[in-house]
Amino acid sequence: MVHNAFDSRQILRDCPARIESVGLWGPRLLLGCIDGSLRIYAPEETVEVLPSDSEVTVPTYTLKDTRIGFAKKAVTHMDVLQSRGLLVTLSDAVAIHTLPEFEVVSYLTKTKGAAMYCWDEDRGLLAVAKLKRIFVYRYDGSRGFTETKDLPAPDTVNAMAWCSGALCLGIRKEYIIMNINTGVTVEVFSSGRSANPMIVSLPNGNLLLGKDKIGVIVDHNGKPTEDGGLSWNEIPAGVVIHPPYALARLSRHVEVRSLKAPHGLVQMLPLSNIQLLLSSDAGLIAATESTIHRILPVPIPVQVVQLSASGNFLDALALCRMLPPEDAALRASKEDAIHIRYGHYLFEQGEYVEAMDHFGASSLDLTTILSLFPSVKLPSLVSPVSGDVFSDGHPIGTPTERSRAGLSTDEDTSPSATQAESSKLQDVQQRKIALSALAGFLSSRRRDVIAKAEAEETDAAVAAMVEASPVAKRNSEKLSEATFDKRLNEARQLAIVLDTALVQALLATDQSQAALKLLKGANYCDIAPCEEMMLAAGHYLELIELYKSHQMHPQALRLLNTLAEKPDSFAVPPEDSLELRSQNILDYLKAIGSLDPTLVLESSNWILKNNVEETMKMFAGYNPPLPINQVLAYLKKNFPELRVLYLEHMLGQHADAAPAELQNELLQLYLTRVLEERSTKVAEGKWDERDHSEAREKLLKVLQNTTAYSPDRILQRLPVDGLYEERAYLLGRLGQHRLALTLYAHKLHEADLALAYCDRVYTTATAGRKAGKPTSRTILPPVDSGAMNIYLTLLEVYLKPKAAVREYDRSLMTLAPARTFAGARPSPQQQQRTRGGVAKKIAEIEGAEESKFSFSSAESAAESSRSDTEELVEGPTTSSEDLMLDDALRLLSRRWDRLDGAQALRMIPSDTKLNNLLPFLEPLLRTSSESRRNSAVIKSLHRSENLQVREELLQCRKRVVKMNSDRTCSICRKRIGTSVFAVYPSGTLAHFVCYRDSGVSRPAVGSVAAGF
Repeated sequence: MVHNAFDSRQILRDCPARIESVGLWGPRLLLGCIDGSLRIYAPEETVEVLPSDSEVTVPTYTLKDTRIGFAKKAVTHMDVLQSRGLLVTLSDAVAIHTLPEFEVVSYLTKTKGAAMYCWDEDRGLLAVAKLKRIFVYRYDGSRGFTETKDLPAPDTVNAMAWCSGALCLGIRKEYIIMNINTGVTVEVFSSGRSANPMIVSLPNGNLLLGKDKIGVIVDHNGKPTEDGGLSWNEIPAGVVIHPPYALARLSRHVEVRSLKAPHGLVQMLPLSNIQLLLSSDAGLIAATESTIHRILPVPIPVQVVQLSASGNFLDALALCRMLPPEDAALRASKEDAIHIRYGHYLFEQGEYVEAMDHFGASSLDLTTILSLFPSVKLPSLVSPVSGDVFSDGHPIGTPTERSRAGLSTDEDTSPSATQAESSKLQDVQQRKIALSALAGFLSSRRRDVIAKAEAEETDAAVAAMVEASPVAKRNSEKLSEATFDKRLNEARQLAIVLDTALVQALLATDQSQAALKLLKGANYCDIAPCEEMMLAAGHYLELIELYKSHQMHPQALRLLNTLAEKPDSFAVPPEDSLELRSQNILDYLKAIGSLDPTLVLESSNWILKNNVEETMKMFAGYNPPLPINQVLAYLKKNFPELRVLYLEHMLGQHADAAPAELQNELLQLYLTRVLEERSTKVAEGKWDERDHSEAREKLLKVLQNTTAYSPDRILQRLPVDGLYEERAYLLGRLGQHRLALTLYAHKLHEADLALAYCDRVYTTATAGRKAGKPTSRTILPPVDSGAMNIYLTLLEVYLKPKAAVREYDRSLMTLAPARTFAGARPSPQQQQRTRGGVAKKIAEIEGAEESKFSFSSAESAAESSRSDTEELVEGPTTSSEDLMLDDALRLLSRRWDRLDGAQALRMIPSDTKLNNLLPFLEPLLRTSSESRRNSAVIKSLHRSENLQVREELLQCRKRVVKMNSDRTCSICRKRIGTSVFAVYPSGTLAHFVCYRDSGVSRPAVGSVAAGF
């Protein structure tokens, strides 16, 4: 960094006496000379203060006054205390003079022979070094100084400065820090081999300590700071500070360096033979033995222009921060211009991250910044921006400032800069680096931009509600489109531009996960440019998320299905597998839920062909579920074979809450399939009632495990000459246990199935009884006699087969023919044939009393199975071969504990051998005997317990009262003596008369006994 930070002007020449010290007192110049005189110079023109910068013409100084004999010796040091109106000088001793009288108000006698002093303006302390002593004086406010400390020094003091209430001393070739309260010293480091100690206070409280040609910056504890040090061209004779610069007095010139790391050289002022440098609030002075030069700082705006023109933008920004608060607007404008130019410069150099930081700190709008990235497509609402804005749109400095900085008044533009950048970004690697920096920049700004956009939308919504209110409608019939467009104002537009560019930048730099995360949340991406970029680059998942975030579900699902069905139709074919594409469609359909059933169904064609199982799980897993009728109608039209699978999944997912219509529909579909299979096998002569196909197994499972279907509707579709097991399940659901058992026993000839049926019915009935176990306030539910006697019913079916079969045949009269559906009316001819075919059998059994029977009449007939008619018909004619005696005996031996033994024995044929009944009678009799003995024992125990309770009662009723002459009445407190008395349950006594008159049993509550 080399620029003109200062200008020097000679303001005095040919001083008659050698100048030893200089002081600035307002516009006046005080010179302490070697002859002990004080010479006062002032400008020819009347000014209140000296000019502070080189932009103002410096006046000529003339001698106004000479005070001969001001001091006995040469005035070697001088300080003007402007705020206190005092002048401190050092000649033979330290003296304090008043201003403007120059009268001595304090002469510090003990300082005679002192070599130096230093003044602490903040604390009002004056430290004076004399040989190996340090004297500390405090200003008392009345122009007097009071000695507070007299401290010994390790050796003669060569340099001295205040440091946060302590003194930093240069002794011989060493620096030490002395605590003025305790006198304790701490060594710092040496001043080098050839240089004398030099100590300079810095504005921030640190110190600059000279060490040969280096100025080391240390803190108040003497520890070097991270700023390092200033490296001079030679050992300086003295250094003064004028923020942000340090000026060193060298042999042939004054060297100016920056106080900010890396402390580069700023300027070389051509001033030789300088004996003294002075920096004060009034300005900078450089003095030789006979001349005075005024060092004037160049105005900061001009320095800023110089630094910017030379490419030292960071130093220019640092200088801008030094502008006074009253120039805040000027500072902001210059910083903004510097940030823009510096950002543009960094962008040209390929330092994109730093460039984005400076663009972000400037007033550039986002659209202008994005114009540097031709590959980023912007929304249509954004107008194109010219790249010249970086050159001539933000000049640094006024024409006058640029002229003083040595530049032309026209900003040096580079018309081909934007073209150079664009060609540079044609390189893929460079473009990725630039877009990565852009993505980071946009991400850092996104939160604030989105927050403002959301707040803006909220305000617009509130305003719309107010305008739509009845009061507002009286003034305006409806909200115009122009008013709505105005609401799409700056904050939302900025959010649209930012999100649109950010998504493109992330995808272009292979940050797909970050892009997906953004798209899955609320975003303001513009569809058209993002869609174009994503399709061209093959970012299909990101495009789907973009559609989804904008509620464009039809477009998203259309893209997903096209990717699955026609992947070759895209410019960049998808790389994922067919299974993954199928899963993507399923995931999307699951995500949108059942809000749009039509869209879900229409978008499921491809996955229904390629992933049926998962699709059905999805259909059944929706909560709330898809409309079942709509799904079934869609499947019936497009995929009729999948209706069963869909209903199976629905029952599996919603078994507890499945509606009856659903179960009926599934049963009807199962039954249709079973009937078709049966028709085919019957035609082929391969039908076997015991064979169970997959469809029949499912039908039986549904019949057994579900309860919400309508049995009568299913029964009417069953053939009379087959599917007996299904009919048995349905009859059981209707409570027609006898008919169901007849099918198992005499149609299917499956004794095990009949026994399993009985076990199921009996277990269900007993479980209901246990669940309804009575308490002291409940009543047992009514007993289902048919269920509890189910084993007797099966025994009767075994032993009276003809009656059971006839009853089953009669029950078929209540159902429609096998090939008619439930609810269809039979033709007259069918009715006539049915009546004619069955009338004869009915007449034989019941004398043609009725022409049709219901299920309830059949059950009544079963319960009255021992009627005279049945005994007449079956009793004498049934042969032993017709009976299922073996099955009956096996039933008795296996379930003897669940039926009434007496009734069972009455049903057994009289010619049955006793040996065959042993498996039944032996456990029955043994259990009965044990039960009788147990009952007798329990009866004895209850009787014994009753007697014990009675004995305890008699003991409780016995009352014994011990009476003597000292017992008193608990009411009147007099002796009872021989009077009639009453005894309370608690044992207390009272006169009978007192007890009767009181009417209240105060001592105790209970019965009262009277005694004499």
